[in-house]
Amino acid sequence: MDYKYLLDLGLIILVVKLFSIITGKIHMPKVLGGLIAGVVLGPIMLNIVQPSLTIDVLAKIGVILIMFLAGMETSLKKFIPNTKKFVIIASLGVIVPFLFGVLFSRFYTTDFSLNLFFGAVITATSVSITVESLIELKKMKTSVGMAILGAGVVDDVIGVIFLTFVLNGGTLSVATVSMLFLKIILFFILAILIGFILFKFMEWLENRLPHTEELPIFSLAFAFIFSYIAESLGLSGIIGAYIVGLIVGNTKTGNFIRNKIDVLVYTIFAPVFFASIGLKLTTISFSFSVWCFIIFFTFITILSKIIGNGLGAKLCGYRNKSCIQIGIGMATRGEVALIMIDEAKELGLINSEVFSIILITILLVTLITPILLHISFSTKKEEKK
Repeated sequence: MDYKYLLDLGLIILVVKLFSIITGKIHMPKVLGGLIAGVVLGPIMLNIVQPSLTIDVLAKIGVILIMFLAGMETSLKKFIPNTKKFVIIASLGVIVPFLFGVLFSRFYTTDFSLNLFFGAVITATSVSITVESLIELKKMKTSVGMAILGAGVVDDVIGVIFLTFVLNGGTLSVATVSMLFLKIILFFILAILIGFILFKFMEWLENRLPHTEELPIFSLAFAFIFSYIAESLGLSGIIGAYIVGLIVGNTKTGNFIRNKIDVLVYTIFAPVFFASIGLKLTTISFSFSVWCFIIFFTFITILSKIIGNGLGAKLCGYRNKSCIQIGIGMATRGEVALIMIDEAKELGLINSEVFSIILITILLVTLITPILLHISFSTKKEEKK
């Protein structure tokens, strides 16, 4: 029996941690450290870790758990008073990047299905990266910080549904789109019914076994089961995990459950997932024109969020400087975009070159956006909440 998977796993966890520490020291997101670690260990550099079935399975579990935690971070009570503002900011922050992505990707390809994919992949904001930057800047409690976080939560909900639609649409035939809508409607009917039962069950369990290990165990079980239901209906399993996280996160012991699961996820599964994305970058040997497109598309990816979310913020009464800050804060891309390109490649919707182009774009955006966020706040006095 080949035990190299043990060495691969150990190297991934070790190197991801080392690069995460380094990126943290230079005030960059830890996600970037995981991606770089995968690139360094993978085929285009050291080539000491190769993609394998074991890594793929652990990475898939990591995807489910990351989206489960993303759902748990969605606190409905905090954002209800400003929901209308957040929806406006988030909606324009999805529509404008999608249109920009579809339009400007035509400089690379005229395949309309690929144009749609380029548009879809740059719609979703990475809430975790944004929050990490805001905490570091001590801006979480400002009006701008709350707007970024609130719109980021709504963006996550829209993004998960939107990306699931694009991933499973395949073609644009009326029959395919109609069937997909029926599946989505059926799934959300089940989600409402099962979600209500799950919420009541978790409340009952909390009263019977408060702050015990059974709570996170049951939560994980439901996350995997609901992911399976979503996959069985032809949807992405990540949306099932997200909904369970949304339900569990809004129970009385949501913080307790999240803290227990967070350690598990970010010790093993998340590092493997992020590194696995980097491992799949097999080439950077692009033509000069493709590299020009990557740089151009990176600029468009950032600009589209600044325009879209900034315009939404302006409509909601924020000042010009705040609108720019909100747009920059929403420009971060991370987990959802990475999940999308990974699943799209597995489904054969994109080839290796498109995968590499988008991955490099995400790496560049993840590197540039926190720097822009620091600059945007450096000349402005801190707002009061």
